[in-house]
Amino acid sequence: MSGSSFGTRVRMHEYWQNFAPSLESMMLDKTASSIHIDEQEEIFSLLPSIENKRVLELGAGIGRYTGLLASVAHHLTAVDFMEEYISVNEKNHGHLNNITYIAADVLDLQLPPKRFGTIFSNWLFMYLTDQECVSLLQKILQWLDDDGWLFFRESCFHSSGNMSRTTNPTFYRTPADYASLLESAWKSSSDSILEPSEDGYGYKIINVGSLRSYIKHKNNSYQIYFLAKKVDKLMDSKDNFQSFLDKKQYSRQGVLRYEWIFGKTFLSTGGLSTTKKYISRLDLKPGQKVLDVGCGIGGHSFYMAENYGVEVLGVDLSVNMMTVATEYLSERPHLNNKVKFVICDITKSEYDDGSFDTIYSRDTLLHIPNKDELFKNFERWLKPGGKILFTDYTRSEKENSSHFEKYINDRGYNLLTLHQYKELLEKSGFVNVKAEDATEEFLNALHAELDRLRKEKEAFLREFTEEDFTYLEENWTSKIKRVAEGNQTWTACYAEKPHA
Repeated sequence: MSGSSFGTRVRMHEYWQNFAPSLESMMLDKTASSIHIDEQEEIFSLLPSIENKRVLELGAGIGRYTGLLASVAHHLTAVDFMEEYISVNEKNHGHLNNITYIAADVLDLQLPPKRFGTIFSNWLFMYLTDQECVSLLQKILQWLDDDGWLFFRESCFHSSGNMSRTTNPTFYRTPADYASLLESAWKSSSDSILEPSEDGYGYKIINVGSLRSYIKHKNNSYQIYFLAKKVDKLMDSKDNFQSFLDKKQYSRQGVLRYEWIFGKTFLSTGGLSTTKKYISRLDLKPGQKVLDVGCGIGGHSFYMAENYGVEVLGVDLSVNMMTVATEYLSERPHLNNKVKFVICDITKSEYDDGSFDTIYSRDTLLHIPNKDELFKNFERWLKPGGKILFTDYTRSEKENSSHFEKYINDRGYNLLTLHQYKELLEKSGFVNVKAEDATEEFLNALHAELDRLRKEKEAFLREFTEEDFTYLEENWTSKIKRVAEGNQTWTACYAEKPHA
């Protein structure tokens, strides 16, 4: 352990020595008992199946989760660096014979490789430096079975509790910080941590979000959980559209520069103005449930929840987008019970029949090749009389130019024509289908966005680079050219599921 890490661990030990091994101390909250049960139930519901699996609990403390985990798992290894806490844990759960207790610092912990199906921690990484987090995450990759799971929960932005503290050695990161740490923690098959290796292992983030229990009890949306899966980096890179999005078009920097041109919290054509226009067609009512497909960084979801009182489930495949959306949701506590964001591949998602009153999507479906199956699901997920509305990049009916085809291939887009979308909706069982050519509106928005970028270049460069400016200027100029040449179009579609 380095000198700086040793100093950090000493401070942490001194910090926790000030707190008795009690529920209130573990949660650093005088009202812990009112939150505890709801929090346990929620976190347990977020875990992958641990039935008959070996589970490692890091930072187990006095055992708030130890008993629950052990009651389902084949075997649980509970670890904490405070001997007094782990002793209380063992005393509380001594009647369970499938638990091994270890008093040790996680950074010094040595365990066999591929030993555990799931590794669980609650409020642990926020007490480690970035370097220590990466080091531990690399060790966890070694300890996990192939396709094993890591679940952790941390306080982001600021503290969760209300107990007074003379010192506070906590690192309050953003969700994006933790996503970056997971991305940095690849482990090569040769165990080298000096150079990346395509044949090594890494993490694929499956889910990230705010704990609803803390929103309910404390109006606090800063309690963030992550669920990640151990994946083979080479195999994952061959079949991982999520990675393609996050590393190319929608890198975090890419997301933020797109947001600058579309407007705060938006990543689609026209920003707030087109959002208002198209959502007004849905006749949304308070309490209705909306599925926002490709929700991006949350602008449409926030607008619907705030102005119409609906409950929105926003889904997106991009980790970078969803971490930004989660951060923006944390700034809007009045929407905590109305908006929920989930990372998922909509083509692999399952919802009960009749789950939603409305399905809404903006400039997202172009990423999806098998639209037939998806639209059948859309129809099934809607309640009778439910509505679907989406806009999307489309291609003209005429034969497209070779440079337009190259653009589509480079981006990995799957573009239909307006008439193909109309036929697809009708074939999927929808009625009152309206497919509108909105290309002129698209072109006007492109010109307005490009004009603003050029006029406000100085303001843009205070946040981004000249390279970012050039990228957007060339990108928007190319879009305008593709539209002017008659290759690229923009389509708005509305349809309804028949009443029962």
